[in-house]
Amino acid sequence: MVVLVAALVLPRAVQASSDFYLLYRQWQPYDWPQNVPTATEVSRSQRGAGWHRRSAAGEFGVDYDYQPLRIRTGEPAHNGHLHRLTFGSQWQHRLYRVEARAGFAGTSNIFKYQEFHGDVVNGRVAMFRAVDEASPLSLGIGGDHRFGSFRWLPRVRWQHASDSGHWLIDLPVMLRWQSPGQLWQLRLERKGDRWATLDGAREIKSTLYLREWRAELTYRVRSAGKFWPAVVLGLGASIDTRVRYRDLVAGTLDQRLGDALLGSIRLGW
Repeated sequence: MVVLVAALVLPRAVQASSDFYLLYRQWQPYDWPQNVPTATEVSRSQRGAGWHRRSAAGEFGVDYDYQPLRIRTGEPAHNGHLHRLTFGSQWQHRLYRVEARAGFAGTSNIFKYQEFHGDVVNGRVAMFRAVDEASPLSLGIGGDHRFGSFRWLPRVRWQHASDSGHWLIDLPVMLRWQSPGQLWQLRLERKGDRWATLDGAREIKSTLYLREWRAELTYRVRSAGKFWPAVVLGLGASIDTRVRYRDLVAGTLDQRLGDALLGSIRLGW
C-alpha cells in the first residue's frame, strides 16, 4: 500500500504532455462451453475513456471502462454490467522502476445502491531493478489479478529499440512491438481483473474474475490534428478466456468461454 500511494503522488517533471482518449472494443460472441439446452451465446463489449500525462520522470493516468458481459445461463449472482475506475502511475529513477494502479471495480447495482464490500477496491503493483545502468534487462516482482486471485509473480523486463522498431518483453505478462513512428503495434498480453458483484435481490455479495490472453494488432490511421482526433484501429483475438463467478443455484463456477475475435477503435486528442 505504501508503494501504491508513493507511486501515485510522485512529482512530475515541468515539461510534460497529456492526452485524452475514447475506446470501443467488440468481441465475437463466445459459445457457452457446456451443452445446455437453454444456453445462449455470451456477448461482450467494452467502452472506455481516460486521460494520461507523460513526462521524462514517468506517467500518471486515469482510466474508466464499462464491459457488459452477458451470461444468460443459470442464475448468476451478478447483472453482468462491469464498471472499473482506476488511477495509475509509472515512475522510473535510475535503476528502479515502479508501476502501480489502484481503483474501484464492481457491477452497476453496487454503485447504484451504494452497497459496497471489500472486493470493490482493486489494484496492481510491479517493482523492477535494472541489472545495471547500461543494461536493457530488469528483474522484479508484480502482484495483480491477471491469473485469477491476487498473486505475486517474479517478472523479467527487457526492452530494445532499433531500426526495426521498439521491443518490450515483460515476462510472464506481456510482449509488445511498435514500428518506427509508432504507426503499427503488436501486443500479446495477459489480461485479468476482479469485480465486486451483487445479485438482483441485493442479498449476496460475491466476486467475478475475468481473465484471458489477448493478442491485438493496431494501426494508426491518422495522427491528431488541430480539429480532429488521432484514429487507431485494432484487430485481434482473446484466447483461453475464463470467467469465475457465483451462481445462485450451482455455487462458484469457473468456466472457459473459449476464443473470440475482436475489433477496436480508439480516438485520441
